[in-house]
Amino acid sequence: MCCTWAARYITPNGRRRILGSFVHGSMADALPLAVGAQVSHPGRQVVSFSGDGGLAMLLGELLTVRTHALPIKVVVFDNSSLGMVRLEMLVAGDPPFGTDHDHVDFAAIAAAMGVHARRVTEPGDLREAARDVFAHDGPALLHVVTTADALEVPTHVTPAEARGFALAVGRTVLSGGVGGLVEMARQNLRNIPHWTYVGARGGVPTGAGVSTA
Repeated sequence: MCCTWAARYITPNGRRRILGSFVHGSMADALPLAVGAQVSHPGRQVVSFSGDGGLAMLLGELLTVRTHALPIKVVVFDNSSLGMVRLEMLVAGDPPFGTDHDHVDFAAIAAAMGVHARRVTEPGDLREAARDVFAHDGPALLHVVTTADALEVPTHVTPAEARGFALAVGRTVLSGGVGGLVEMARQNLRNIPHWTYVGARGGVPTGAGVSTA
């Protein structure tokens, strides 16, 4: 799901390029794409945007980055869930099941591989940590802890999707999950102005992404 956030906030401008599995929404392709982009364009800055599930699938590629000293900056959005699968279950009318997992310290894993890393759990710490990671000469990883309750709302919601989501909400209430729904509402109400702005700009793809700046 992280690629949808990147696609909403990063705009290709003729010099900046975004690569990703934007049609198929393939999982875990961000870091391999970043390796290829960096090897083929050694003079360009390459940033890999991965979700925690995607990075975990091909975590060994981080060792490839370290072995070849590729100056790729890896940003991992960690919501402790398979976010896109979770959302797909909701719009299908099913409460999420088997999509969430315990927190993993990707910064510690990267550091154990010899990769410079920072972990961010508070929004106020993000700017300084990002500057530190991007200022590093070699490979570096920025581990950003997020929430699984932040919904990525498409620009066009079909009646079937709305009906499915409402059904999932009803089933969640009946199973005693009201507290989780309240937290989801709290996390997403603040995003309504942003959804309106993005809706005026057009659609947003899904999948993992790589930005070459």
